[in-house]
Amino acid sequence: MLRRRTFPRTGTSPTKGLHNARHSSMLAFALIAAPALQLSARGPVMGISQAISMTAASQPCRREMLQTGAAAVLTAFSLPAFAEETFNRMAGVLEPFTDVQKGFKLYKPVAWNQFDTDPGVYDVKFQDVIEPFETVQVSTSPVSSATSVSALGDLEAVGSKFAKSRGAELLSTSTRDADGSLCYTFELKGEQYHEYLLLTINRGKLYRLTTIASNKRWPKRAEMYKNVVLSFVPKGF
Repeated sequence: MLRRRTFPRTGTSPTKGLHNARHSSMLAFALIAAPALQLSARGPVMGISQAISMTAASQPCRREMLQTGAAAVLTAFSLPAFAEETFNRMAGVLEPFTDVQKGFKLYKPVAWNQFDTDPGVYDVKFQDVIEPFETVQVSTSPVSSATSVSALGDLEAVGSKFAKSRGAELLSTSTRDADGSLCYTFELKGEQYHEYLLLTINRGKLYRLTTIASNKRWPKRAEMYKNVVLSFVPKGF
């Protein structure tokens, strides 16, 4: 089940604040300087910084106040992609797929072409036989210390950086717990494409799931893609 989540600001000492600021700047630079959008059958591709910082906890009363305020801002300015919905196989339109070696599982579209491993681009890609621009891709990259996608930054901030780097509009954001792993999900719309993007971290890997279609055909694919994203779990067992 998807749920909205905000991340409270925390107090830090001047020295730790400088340390965190440096790492946040590195992440922001990596997101913005990532490879440009590829409007081919491969879909958009971008890199993500591995430099991640964590902040210390502040006093409970201050944390509650900040969390309440942040939740109000997110409610006012962002709509959930598909909050409070659960996975549906869509009467056999989707079938299970598990990659034990890479460590993830999801439901993929039935009868789509499958392509295994294009280094630096994807670990697996599923492509519509008739509409090759329509793809579902999963890619992974190692992370050195992070144990949760929340280490990348605030949900809205991360989504905004991805959208800006791709020249796209951020339509909605949401979070979901996938068998103990926090997932960030973003809905993006560019000049030629529409996409759901999911990010999560587990067992030293950053997972990125993308589901892409042209703007014209998005209404026909949105429901199926939504359930592909809802089915993703970063565990290959």
